[in-house]
Amino acid sequence: MLPDLSFSILETTVYTPNKGVFLFDQHIMRMRESARQLSELYTVPCFSCTDVESDHVRDLITAQIDHCDSHHTYRVRMLLSHTGQLSVQVTPEPPTSNEPILVLDCQPTRTDSVFVRCKTTHRLVYADAVHRIPEHYAQGTQVLLYNEQGMITEGNIANVAVSMPDTQTGQMALFTPPVSAGLLPGTMRQHLLDTGQIKEASISVDQFKLAVHNRWPVMCMNSVRGLYAVSPVVREDIAIN
Repeated sequence: MLPDLSFSILETTVYTPNKGVFLFDQHIMRMRESARQLSELYTVPCFSCTDVESDHVRDLITAQIDHCDSHHTYRVRMLLSHTGQLSVQVTPEPPTSNEPILVLDCQPTRTDSVFVRCKTTHRLVYADAVHRIPEHYAQGTQVLLYNEQGMITEGNIANVAVSMPDTQTGQMALFTPPVSAGLLPGTMRQHLLDTGQIKEASISVDQFKLAVHNRWPVMCMNSVRGLYAVSPVVREDIAIN
């Protein structure tokens, strides 16, 4: 059952003085694609992209940056309501903290939802996974989801890549799960694939556990933090159907 149309399509990235709005064009394209997918599911007109034009969105962001200290780094959130109204939020981005913990979820998640394929403010799938993080874990701990087939998908706020042996080269390489596993097609993920910094491969829970056991690096990625290291943890109470 679809939720009511009180949610918005969401794109989040970062502004830096040297590079401007990171992966701006990719975020605009993904917002438009999300609007297309969601509008096909609802029986009423929704998520018009009239306002989602690059020049217009840039002007909205620039207008807010001009009222801030342009020498700082800012998080940029672009939201498209079901009525087609586009809004922009620009807030200071605090310095990144130490490596966050990435804990494997304790149960599989259904990943065949449009709210996995499209980034929106309706984040029930991810909120449920975060709620399952044990209370004794540090604030800021992230959770790693896996699907009903026992395949790794993504974190609650970022895509993931796991270091594993590359069967073609015999060398270690960073692999990220394919979109077909059930995950958000992240803009930073695609950028790293396009530039050859990561590769794509299916990753089972057992392969993830092996990587953790062998202390092979596990990384997360999104447009705000870029590619960043995490401290992976495997819980003993996971369930695989």
